[in-house]
Amino acid sequence: MSYTRTTVRWVARVGYGARGLVYLTVGALAINAAMEFEEARDVRGAMQEISTQAGGQIALFGLAAGLLTYSLWRLVQTTLDVDEHGWKPGGLAVRIGLLVSSVMHASLAYGCMQIAMRLAGNGGKPVQRAVERTLDWPFGPWLVVAGGLIVGGAGVAHIHKGATGGFRRWFEAPAWAMRWIDPISRFGLTARGLLFMGIAAFVIYAALTLDASEARGIEGVMIWVQERAYGRILLGILGLGVMAFGLYSVIEAFVRRVGLGRVSR
Repeated sequence: MSYTRTTVRWVARVGYGARGLVYLTVGALAINAAMEFEEARDVRGAMQEISTQAGGQIALFGLAAGLLTYSLWRLVQTTLDVDEHGWKPGGLAVRIGLLVSSVMHASLAYGCMQIAMRLAGNGGKPVQRAVERTLDWPFGPWLVVAGGLIVGGAGVAHIHKGATGGFRRWFEAPAWAMRWIDPISRFGLTARGLLFMGIAAFVIYAALTLDASEARGIEGVMIWVQERAYGRILLGILGLGVMAFGLYSVIEAFVRRVGLGRVSR
């Protein structure tokens, strides 16, 4: 049982670290776009950028392994309920969100492997493609709306966690460290929450208009922000927030108390 607990903890910590590195890169690219009049890029854009660097292919293989590990950790949280969210409506909603996160990060790991092996093309708007395919299904528009609401709910949950400091109960860090961890975490969670709410708004609008081209992912939302009045300033702030979320994830890798309620019994 001790071996199981140790394995679960390492799965969680490696996964959080990998997620952090991805968002640190996305945030840095957003800040660079704000300063250099380039277009902002999403997670896959960040992976493409990593692939162009020396040793980038090896780094991408490592990153893919980390993201797959994070996906596994989310699956453990969902199925074994190690954080003891339970089966009440609120806890069940959290666990559904964790399952969606598991699937999403497994997809990112797959995309990372494709880029590392030079199998992926330059293009790609995965959110738009997913919406386009789903709209053709029976009750497709309703399914797209439901997906948008799930993403929007995750965004609201991030903002609420940042505003209330809900993340603090999972962190085991001394008081002096929490004085700087706290504002970084709040800023990062709020920024990612706003991104998710932006994605949700565009996805729901695409469903209502039956026009998949209206759907946007992280990259699309950032570009939309960039095109507003004072867009470069807003994009720069958003990029800092995304980097803060990346740092928050790296911090989680070291100080998060990994719940093992079901596993340890």
